Amino acid sequence: MGAVYYSSKTLSTIDEQYALKSKTKGIINNGFTLDFTGNGTVQIQNVETVDEVDYVPTGFNRFGSLVELGNGLQEFTMSQDKAWTFSIDRKSADDTQNALDAKKAVARQVRVVSIPNTDKYILATVQAYAVTNSQETTGSGTALSTSNAYQRFLQLGEYLTDNEIENEDVVVYMPRTKLNLLRRDSEFKFNSDKAYEDAKVGTVVPIDGMRIVVVPTSYLPANTNFLALSVNVVAAPMKTNMTRTLTDVQGIDGTVAEGRRRYDAFIASNRGKAIVVDMNA
Repeated sequence: MGAVYYSSKTLSTIDEQYALKSKTKGIINNGFTLDFTGNGTVQIQNVETVDEVDYVPTGFNRFGSLVELGNGLQEFTMSQDKAWTFSIDRKSADDTQNALDAKKAVARQVRVVSIPNTDKYILATVQAYAVTNSQETTGSGTALSTSNAYQRFLQLGEYLTDNEIENEDVVVYMPRTKLNLLRRDSEFKFNSDKAYEDAKVGTVVPIDGMRIVVVPTSYLPANTNFLALSVNVVAAPMKTNMTRTLTDVQGIDGTVAEGRRRYDAFIASNRGKAIVVDMNA
């Protein structure tokens, strides 16, 4: 019997990696921005206020004791300086049906690696601020369950209202597992005019006037149930955001791709009170 040789073919179809669009785009650089042009460190000012007193219609100092108004400075220093690089040999590019296209590879690197890493850093910075300043719900520190999830969620609103924060300006980040506990709570009710879903920002539904953004568990620090903040809290400057492809590099017959990002996330002290976190022990 004669031998049979079977043919094979590598298709040009790429098995692309999943990637999420930015989950923090809507909460940065709204209330204030920071211009780091020409500097690695910048400062902003805050200004004091004075208490109101009863007006006295006689004598001197009828408006109360005269106090010289003061100001303060808060300093921010850019800390994140991230980079990546890879090469694509000419043969690799020519003999893979353009699968190793440099421009597509750079776009993939940004989409799959850079954007998620930035989101995780911003959310970690916000969560750390809340923990450092003891801005946690009263139930924080105990396990979240189907019997207390809704009560704990409502405590976010209680804290923010007591700190004079409009709920309509608040976004609540949570992993899917915590949203599931919330939905299974027998006391849970949607407090919104209309449930909606916005795939672009991951918004599921507003509850008690606050928008929910569901993120992968890895996007939030360990044991975080809910992370709530006003959209006016965070400044996230991007001082450098560079990608390039080089085709004339000594010792390499092909393309070298490089990327660098200098960025950070900052919270001004007066605005920082508009953050609250709920955590497990």
